[in-house]
Amino acid sequence: MQAKIDKLPKSTIKLTVTVPADKVKEMYAHVLEEAVKNTEFPGFRKGMAPKELVEEKADVSKLYGEVINHLLEKYYPQALKENLIAPVSNPKVEIKEFDLEKDFEFAATVAVRPEVKIGDYKPKLKELLEARKKKRTEENGEKLKKGEKIDDSHIHLSSNEVIDAVINSSEVEIADILIEEEADRMMSRLVDQAQSIGLSLEQYLKAQNKTAEQLRSDYSKVAEKSLKAEFLLGQLVKDGKIEVTDEEIVEAYTAAGESDPQEKLKNDVEKWYIKSILEKNKLISEIIEEIEGEKHDH
Repeated sequence: MQAKIDKLPKSTIKLTVTVPADKVKEMYAHVLEEAVKNTEFPGFRKGMAPKELVEEKADVSKLYGEVINHLLEKYYPQALKENLIAPVSNPKVEIKEFDLEKDFEFAATVAVRPEVKIGDYKPKLKELLEARKKKRTEENGEKLKKGEKIDDSHIHLSSNEVIDAVINSSEVEIADILIEEEADRMMSRLVDQAQSIGLSLEQYLKAQNKTAEQLRSDYSKVAEKSLKAEFLLGQLVKDGKIEVTDEEIVEAYTAAGESDPQEKLKNDVEKWYIKSILEKNKLISEIIEEIEGEKHDH
């Protein structure tokens, strides 16, 4: 197997893999053997029909399709491993041609973790807080004149304001393939939700006065923003060495009404997902505390 790597813009890589013809034939022989085992022919016990007969009667395009799938399943992960590529998206696969007598070539385009440049987002948050305090002081001045009760509640920054400040002052380019994938997920979630209340996608779009393209474009923008937040906050979590313990994960599950949180911890994927959410929440809380806790002498 040979692999050629092309670096494309926006943290995207195109991997072109060539599998020698003898390996293609080997895989075809394996797929044919499996077909023989699972085929029933009149006059033969299951799996006992002659290979030639099975090959003759089989749907060639189906057999070739199986061979291609097996080759991709074997050589795509191998090419990633050998070239130390860690994709963050599913691959977009292109196959030039398939012929048992020729080398098999396929190209897989994937997104990889983007480079991140964190900017100085704290001044923006301080400005926001100061503006809010100034507005409050003015409003309370008006209330005092009228003899009304003043508002002395604590002024807070929100999580979304922190996320926006980080995104707007930092640099990260998200691969189109990743945005498409996330937008697809959002579209299919919407279709499921609409169906659960008896609406078709067409009826939903009509109610929202939008075309499918407009909705798709909206979702792409939301997807890009949430992916930017994901990578930027992830980097800040790493830089700040923010850790979340198993106890904190159990607490979060318990607070969410989970009956057996210890059992949930055993699922690595779910545990990783909850952990990454809690880490980002912890990070945002620390940023808010730091900005709100600073003494401003004016």
